[in-house]
Amino acid sequence: MKAILTFHSIDDRGTVLSFPPATFARMIEEILEGGVKICSLDQLLCPETDNALTITFDDGMRSVYENALPILKDANVPSHLYLTTGVVGRTNNWPTQPRGAPAFDMMDWQELEACVDAGMKIESHTVSHPNLCRLDRQQIEEECETADLSIEKQFGRRPEHFAYPYGIYDARVAEIVGQKYQTCVTTALLPIGKKLKAAELPRLDSYYLQKRRDYRHFFSPTASGYLRLRHGLRVFRSMF
Repeated sequence: MKAILTFHSIDDRGTVLSFPPATFARMIEEILEGGVKICSLDQLLCPETDNALTITFDDGMRSVYENALPILKDANVPSHLYLTTGVVGRTNNWPTQPRGAPAFDMMDWQELEACVDAGMKIESHTVSHPNLCRLDRQQIEEECETADLSIEKQFGRRPEHFAYPYGIYDARVAEIVGQKYQTCVTTALLPIGKKLKAAELPRLDSYYLQKRRDYRHFFSPTASGYLRLRHGLRVFRSMF
């Protein structure tokens, strides 16, 4: 089995986007102790790869640089950051941010450079974090292209992977964006299945992983069943 994990902020604030640094460190340590490989997205999606995870972060919160990066460096494991380029060095107050959403400081380009030097790959999460379903084709392409050019200018590498803002997409958006990247990731709470849709890859939200007592048996039947139940509840609620 294999899966993509998604994090936002690594901090002790207790928000819906927060994951405690101590728990993050323990998770990484115990996953590796349990024999599960932590690898890049490209490695994860190779057909021969099994019993593996990929670590991803969304948006670009400064706490990733401050609290997650030292842990990842010590463990010598790769990761990917889906960057919202329009708020680099600012806060996460993008135009579509819901009222009452927790505020976070974002990394600046120098801090992002340190992440890259430590083995993190910077991927695309648009410029302004919009709901892509509300944009026309030209606007979607501009959101992607402008973000990609900023990342390429800073790091000499064009993003190869993409995360839908808020996990929101439809068939039209997937068709437009899917042509631009090797993969696009969603917020579907599932492991990677045998039948891959490169433009609709699921990820496991770290919010549902915080209370595990032990991460050594990451893909145990009990743990996997719990996540599938949470996914089913999400789908059910979205129907009403």
